[in-house]
Amino acid sequence: MTSSSAAVVEGFTLQADWCDRMNSPLYGTLLLAARDDIAAGGPVDEVVSVFEGDPVAAALALRFMGGVHRLVLMGLAPDLARHYPSVGGTPDDETVVADFLATVAAHRGYLREALAIAPQTNEVGRSAMLFPGLLAALDGDQLDVALLEIGASGGLNLFGDRFRYDFASWSFGDTGSRVRISGEWRGAAPPLPSDVRIATRRGCDVMPLDVTDEELQLRLLSFIWPDQPERFDRVRGAIDIALEDPPTLDEADAGMWLEEQLAGAAPRGTMTVVQHSLMWQYLADDTKRRAEEASADAGRRATKRRPFAHVSFEAAPDWHGGGGFLISATRWPGGVTRTLGRAHAHGVWVEWGDAVSP
Repeated sequence: MTSSSAAVVEGFTLQADWCDRMNSPLYGTLLLAARDDIAAGGPVDEVVSVFEGDPVAAALALRFMGGVHRLVLMGLAPDLARHYPSVGGTPDDETVVADFLATVAAHRGYLREALAIAPQTNEVGRSAMLFPGLLAALDGDQLDVALLEIGASGGLNLFGDRFRYDFASWSFGDTGSRVRISGEWRGAAPPLPSDVRIATRRGCDVMPLDVTDEELQLRLLSFIWPDQPERFDRVRGAIDIALEDPPTLDEADAGMWLEEQLAGAAPRGTMTVVQHSLMWQYLADDTKRRAEEASADAGRRATKRRPFAHVSFEAAPDWHGGGGFLISATRWPGGVTRTLGRAHAHGVWVEWGDAVSP
């Protein structure tokens, strides 16, 4: 062990295991190589030793790998690019580690600066859960939708109605869409209307990404694991869709923002929907309280012609025993929460049910 702490080595080890289990063998291999290089005092160690903070909580390993991926995407690491499927490469087990470490050694200064950029993804595959959740909340009603998203990142999941969904038991959306979402769907199909009218789209994030900014597009893409090209292509396609009609994204605390957005009445014939995915656990307790109170107040004011709904895709370990994340929807008037199912974090599989809970 050299200048980097045992916690850094542990962080890279944990992330390598997680990437292996989440179907990214390339990152599994490279993160272990990086870990060994840290322990040996090599170029990776020279880069990460400047980082201050908790390497696990701050996702140091992914900050580092995101910086390396940006070098590849910018065309500054041609030898490593040969191994990265995100730019058309194919991993070569015999040379990938050597090319990886050579790239790090050649770009130490850039990669040190890259550690300041926290990982931020906008996983478009989550629309495989959020959009059916919205359909379940509509429950067949022909209403306009005012869609709000907290933790929206670049706002790409605000465009779920413009994606194509192709599963074995159901399909929906424009067959010519630049985003195609598919995977393993277990259970019945969600309720499928003839059309969905999203009248307005707005989101907030503590650090929103403006997808019209090419540098921020690059940042968003760089945090997608490069040997998962379907995810990469979905995000690129969703960025193209968003560029046609950029969403309104506010830099704001989720609780305060919902208080402001839900204070007024929606137009008659419009259902206001708040959605979010895999972000609730990161909120401060006061933010959660304010968000819950704002939603409860909006629910009390909801009417048949101005309903309100909450769609979430979040962790619920007591319910699913660690197998995926929970999809739920609540609609007011009434305030009945429906447990719709569970799913893989990236939408690789969805298990759809409809168990009603109070």
